[in-house]
Parts: sequence; structure tokens; C-alpha cells
Amino acid sequence: MSTTTPPTEEVSDRTTQIDNIVLERRSWNYGYVGEDEKGRHHHVDRKLERIVVTKSRADRDDSGAVPVFSLRGPILHTEGILLGSMGEGGDDLRRWIAFIDQEVGDEGENGWAERPVSAADQANDILEEVL
Repeated sequence: MSTTTPPTEEVSDRTTQIDNIVLERRSWNYGYVGEDEKGRHHHVDRKLERIVVTKSRADRDDSGAVPVFSLRGPILHTEGILLGSMGEGGDDLRRWIAFIDQEVGDEGENGWAERPVSAADQANDILEEVL
């Protein structure tokens, strides 16, 4: 009887191959709030109505008909918020933006390093003009 040695199998840890993606959302369920002065990125998960804070911006995949945004972990913080009827920013989102300004900013400085102009900001500006 002869003995055979089984072929060597390559075993790998799947989590090291695939970056730690903690959230994926289609474009209508995702919004980017901005980066604060401490380098944390704030995202809106419209599907679960919450703010998600991570160490990095979302990756955008345009390979399909609808862009998909992926967040890599770890998640540093989540905060439940109520959004407007169309998924736009509501009072809770405006309070979050003001909170970061106040709590993260040093000596009266803005707590945001980068804030994109968003549909929520534009809608808020329009409402302020009308009222």
C-alpha cells in the first residue's frame, strides 16, 4: 500500500482579504455629512435613520445602474436620527451638525474640517429664505 500526501491547501483569513465593510447602501439610502476636525467621517444611513461615524470616507462603486456606497470599519459611533419624509435631513441632522461644531471645534472654531454642500443644506437654505 502506498501513502499519498494530500495537496497543500492555501488557507486564508477572509477578513484580511476583504476590507472590513460594515455598511453598504445604494445612493438613495446614503448621505455624507462631512469630516470633523479629528478626522472622523460622518455618514447618514437613511435606511436605518442614523448617523454613522467611521475613520474613512465611503467608497463609491459605479459599476451598476445605481451607485453603491460602502463604509469600512470600525464604526466609531452611531446615533439615531429622524429624517424628513423624503429622507432629507431633518431637525435631528441639523442638531448633529451643530453638535459637532460645538463639541469638536476648538475655542469657537468650526468642528468640521470639510462639509460638502448637500441637498439637506440646500433645502434648509431655501426654507430659511421662505420663512
